[in-house]
Amino acid sequence: MPQYELMYLLGSQVADTDVPAISAQVLQFAQDFGGSEVKETQLGKKKLAYPIGKTRNGHYVVVNFTMDTKNINAFDAKIRTQDQNIIRYIIVNLDEHLARMEKDKIAQSKIVRKGPPAESAEAAPATRFAKTPKPAAEEPAKKPAAPLAEINQEELDKKIEQALSEDLTK
Repeated sequence: MPQYELMYLLGSQVADTDVPAISAQVLQFAQDFGGSEVKETQLGKKKLAYPIGKTRNGHYVVVNFTMDTKNINAFDAKIRTQDQNIIRYIIVNLDEHLARMEKDKIAQSKIVRKGPPAESAEAAPATRFAKTPKPAAEEPAKKPAAPLAEINQEELDKKIEQALSEDLTK
């Protein structure tokens, strides 16, 4: 039998003391429709990403179970019609989901990824009002760097002394 995951959200109008009773009722529904290996995880009360109706907070509950595929639609209908405290829910077939994830990983591994663009990120405009960079045809060609010559320690010291003694105020 395939494994399923039910996640449902109880509205904020449900008192914290009523959550176990509603949760037990959902577990009983799962067992009535032939669910086995039923495991429940209470994720607690959290703020919703957006208000649903006038509800800003909700109590999240996840139920994992195995059930015959023939019974899942009846179970779905029972949850939808029976309890008005559940404001959102979703039932996911975990076997299909895991198979789809494996296919996606294989497809992603076959994708040829290109490297970063030729221009560096520093050349990109910092703000949306900055001037756009010139097309490559208008930019002057860069000169190749001169090969590095080896300098011994004495010559390097002389060049440093000369640079430090230079008068920059002229």
